[in-house]
Amino acid sequence: MKFSKSGMMRVFQLVALALVFPFAACKQKIEPPPGPPVIQDSAPLNVNDVSWLFPAPSSAADLANLIRVRDIVPVSSDPAKPAEPVWSDSAFKQFQDIVNGPAAQVPDAKAQISLPAEARSVDAWFVAGVRIDAGAPGLTDDIRGQYGQLPEIRLIIQPIAKNADGTVKVFDIAAHLIFDFITATPDAPAQPNCFPRPVADIAAFNGIVADAASLRTRLNNGQIAGHAVSTVGAPLGVHPGLADSATRNAVRNEMFALLKKNLSSQRLGSMAIAGLPDGKPAPWIFLSILGDHKGGFGPVHGPTLDGSDKQFAQLLNPVGSPVRVVPEPHTNNLNPITCKNAAVSAASLPIASRKGVATSAAFASPAPSDEQVRQILDTVADPQKSFFFNTDCISCHTETRRAMDLLKVTAVPGISPAVLPGGQWDVRNFGWGDAGKGMAPTVTRRAANETSAVVTFINAHRQ
Repeated sequence: MKFSKSGMMRVFQLVALALVFPFAACKQKIEPPPGPPVIQDSAPLNVNDVSWLFPAPSSAADLANLIRVRDIVPVSSDPAKPAEPVWSDSAFKQFQDIVNGPAAQVPDAKAQISLPAEARSVDAWFVAGVRIDAGAPGLTDDIRGQYGQLPEIRLIIQPIAKNADGTVKVFDIAAHLIFDFITATPDAPAQPNCFPRPVADIAAFNGIVADAASLRTRLNNGQIAGHAVSTVGAPLGVHPGLADSATRNAVRNEMFALLKKNLSSQRLGSMAIAGLPDGKPAPWIFLSILGDHKGGFGPVHGPTLDGSDKQFAQLLNPVGSPVRVVPEPHTNNLNPITCKNAAVSAASLPIASRKGVATSAAFASPAPSDEQVRQILDTVADPQKSFFFNTDCISCHTETRRAMDLLKVTAVPGISPAVLPGGQWDVRNFGWGDAGKGMAPTVTRRAANETSAVVTFINAHRQ
């Protein structure tokens, strides 16, 4: 068969197309998906930009992607005077003495915290979470009017022990180290028999926000480990950059550098613990510790207890106990916001003057009606109504699990389903809790609401 010139040309074109199209299709298949849109540092922050949750470790190798508290040492400007760790030996000794001492006893229940041997070394404590807060105890105008504004970086830390087989044991104990960013001189109390009101060090806190925004931006734009990860719109959970294996270690290093830059032992203003009797799985005992910004620390009377010398700590008993919460709290979250509370003195706010709700009622048997339970839990989870000085610690640490158990809640808007409290004994607001099958990352509605309020405030006031 003979082909004309035009026929030959047609065959050549068909062959060329047949060769080109498969290569074009292959090229299209192997192109990586587009990354997130490029953003600037001025873009609004999101919840995971100010609350960083680390994945729980399962092996000793995982510890390389965590931050040991002992290693957080500021860079000294004077080589002759190296800086001390942000959790200094003196502060750690006082922490141990207090949490193993009489203030951590709950006399009515004959129980007290006792740290296991592994947790009595500062080297055992690792960061499970970091929360950047524009102002404790809350950011509404009425709370700041009564309590001032105390910006802080809060480290949620837990002890970890290495096992001989390469696995690790994460203890169901959590402490908080709270670093303040305030001026040297507070404002006078808003009312008699109240605490002085701290004044925010705006310049220092703006620097922290700028650092957090820079980390977020560089991660989003692929400038950390050469891999773009976005936090925009992500529900609160394990930080997206820590959840991604391509960026996990690099993001950990960025966070580590931010903490070393901004924290110091002199800024450690308070501590807290949710601990256990040594060797026992329950009860959980909560205790707060206040510093004087001169290196001294002491236990704090429970703000919603009776203010007596015997009531510092509060505990949650296990299922089957006749009384679950001891001592019974006397909250004040249904009254107008006031700076008066039992942490100041027993006379600051008498029990008869308080009006509030607590999850102790939702632990009663028989349980209250669904509507009553919902009203209790919604109040406790609302940071505009409830906070440290008018609501007990156990309420804030159990509201989400109570909703899951009593109201059959299975999803909470704004929280990754993977980090909802995984078992009845998960009392972590933000950290690693007992999920029934080991320790797992946890976020409660209370923590998510607080984080949302912080993000809203920061985005409205960024400079």
